[in-house]
Amino acid sequence: MMEDVFKEYREIGISSLELACGCAVKVDLETVVYPAIRELRRRLLNKRFDIPSKRDAEIVGAGRKVEVHRRVYKLGFEMDMDLNDIRSINPQTCVAVFQVFQRYAGSYEKFTELLEPIYKRISESGANLRFGKGHSIVTTAPEESIAIFDFITVREPIAGKLLAINNDTVNIIDPTIGIGDKRQVIGALCNALNDLFVLGVHKELRVAPLIGVLDSSLRDKMIGHARNFCRELEFEFVDVPQFNSRRLFIGGTVLGTTEKQPPTREELVKPGMDVVVTRPFGELSPITVYVSSLIDGEVASEVESRGIPLNELKRMKERAIEIISSPNIRAAKVVSEYLPKIGEGFNVEEHIPLASDISGPGIYIFAEIAERTNTSIEVSEVPLLFPEVSEYAAERFLMANATAGTNGAFLLITHENITEDVVKDFSRAGYSPRVIGKVRETGLAKVRMPKEVLKYVTNIANPIIEVGD
Repeated sequence: MMEDVFKEYREIGISSLELACGCAVKVDLETVVYPAIRELRRRLLNKRFDIPSKRDAEIVGAGRKVEVHRRVYKLGFEMDMDLNDIRSINPQTCVAVFQVFQRYAGSYEKFTELLEPIYKRISESGANLRFGKGHSIVTTAPEESIAIFDFITVREPIAGKLLAINNDTVNIIDPTIGIGDKRQVIGALCNALNDLFVLGVHKELRVAPLIGVLDSSLRDKMIGHARNFCRELEFEFVDVPQFNSRRLFIGGTVLGTTEKQPPTREELVKPGMDVVVTRPFGELSPITVYVSSLIDGEVASEVESRGIPLNELKRMKERAIEIISSPNIRAAKVVSEYLPKIGEGFNVEEHIPLASDISGPGIYIFAEIAERTNTSIEVSEVPLLFPEVSEYAAERFLMANATAGTNGAFLLITHENITEDVVKDFSRAGYSPRVIGKVRETGLAKVRMPKEVLKYVTNIANPIIEVGD
């Protein structure tokens, strides 16, 4: 059975066991992407192309007509952008995926060098354009360093309504199931949608899939899965160009509307507020360990010696895939209930001031929140879906951060007056929420975490994270 799966991948020139799972393939955010963004923002100062700080999704005013214009460009000095094309589209914002040759992914200086020509070129178009959500993934093929831009044009503005936009891609969700399995596509699309859902956005959802593969029949099959997914959930399918790629590439740009204010009010986070997660996290560890057990007999033996039979590990992996390929739209509706309408006052004793997607960062999301809010946060526990497997994955250096996930849990900051109600509502919606920490003070970005976190992360990379005794 497994050999048939591996053969399917080999027939299109891919070794399934060399593919990164979920969010693990992304360029490092802390050491490469964020410093590069800061440097590009400095170099493009006073240009009309705005590069904002990191966020879960781009948010603009909604309109009766929304257009998605996809363009694919080479990266570096061979970049081939037509400025008249950009001018004719006249976009208000854009989202992008950068596929970066690994030589440029290891340092922010090289990463900046690769991306600067395309950013400068866009700034020369004259379009008053805001760069929205972007992310970067690594390729081992130098000729496949490319940028996929989705330029968004909004026409006929609607008062009192916002449009949220996100894009995300992965190489594969699970390399031990068929490449054409619908869960590969659905999991990738759920991961993209999650950054809308965490903001409480769940209306007028649109999906513009992004499938990069050389085999046209396989691409058509995967696009078909995306169409069916949209049909079943009553989302709008947006038909956009796809592209050829020797390295598998699955994801998309997603859009949705809301009449509520988004939970992005960092300035309203104050000492005494609770840190809530909507469920345990760390979806990727059983997938990674299971794949490793197929490659390395020693891993298989060690896992079993820890009291985890391989058939149980496989069940954990299947459970993780089920979670990853289940859209968190019920969670989005709960968040939305705790948000004020546009134009109303934001009362922290009634509303959720801040929410974020845990997914890729895992425990590092707490550091992101501390920095965004300039507060000190105390985390009392690290609730994981598969703690024993995550511990093994970190101990054996199979994952540097075995708390990471895909289509993950939400982190919420709530006032103590509503925390109990929020937890109850998420429980009724089928989740397993819990309060895991407190905001302690303002004026200093710091996170204090329990010693147990060291079992799941090989090396704490963020200096503002302190680990207790």
